[in-house]
Amino acid sequence: MAVLTGASGALRYQGKKIGKVRDWNLSISKNALEDTCLGSYDRTYVQGLRGATGSATVLYDPNDQNGSALLNSIFENGSGGESCDFVFNEPAGGTFSCSAFLTTINPSVSVGDIQAVSVNFQISGAIEGRY
Repeated sequence: MAVLTGASGALRYQGKKIGKVRDWNLSISKNALEDTCLGSYDRTYVQGLRGATGSATVLYDPNDQNGSALLNSIFENGSGGESCDFVFNEPAGGTFSCSAFLTTINPSVSVGDIQAVSVNFQISGAIEGRY
């Protein structure tokens, strides 16, 4: 039985692997829309729209051009929606691909520690892929 670990995961932005990522998270949700009719005694629902957000902790390395491109994308003006891939298991697959843009960056520095930058994504449109 194969067990997935974070060691084989990856985060790609614009098709390029971000070299130093501590962790990433993808949250996918679907609305439940009430369609209960007048006179009913129990509520009923139908499926609504899906939406997704994501986050990651990027370890900042000024020599990593891909990581710098991701972090600097928040300063760009435009329609947003760059290619973003959340990969569970690099060799065996398990990839979620989507169009996303950064909504938040939170740089932090601790004395004697590597610089970590927390980032949040807004997913726009459909998410391709599955577990």
